[in-house]
Amino acid sequence: MLPKSNRLSSTYEFNKTRRLGKRVSSPLFDIFYLDIYNYDGPSRIGVVVTNRYSKIAPVRNRVKRVFREVLRHAVKKIKPGYWIVVHPRKSAENKGYEEISIEINKALPKTPFFG
Repeated sequence: MLPKSNRLSSTYEFNKTRRLGKRVSSPLFDIFYLDIYNYDGPSRIGVVVTNRYSKIAPVRNRVKRVFREVLRHAVKKIKPGYWIVVHPRKSAENKGYEEISIEINKALPKTPFFG
């Protein structure tokens, strides 16, 4: 699980990141990120899986758990001061931890917050 200091928590943070942030796409997910002005705290990450993704809650929860675990290992390499929202795509539903980890590790170097 991500540490509490690294989690996005409010609807405001999620909406602001999606509305004003930049997007990086992958076949398995979209990453929205926003560089927060005058914010020196740790980067904060959230994973969003809506009811449109699947009507079955255990399916949505499994996808969220896998993405959070992959991001928990990647958070050490993320620069401070960013808000990040990850939207898994339907194609990620049947993928395992390794496949999702490979895709995230390919997508993160394309972003300015990785390094």
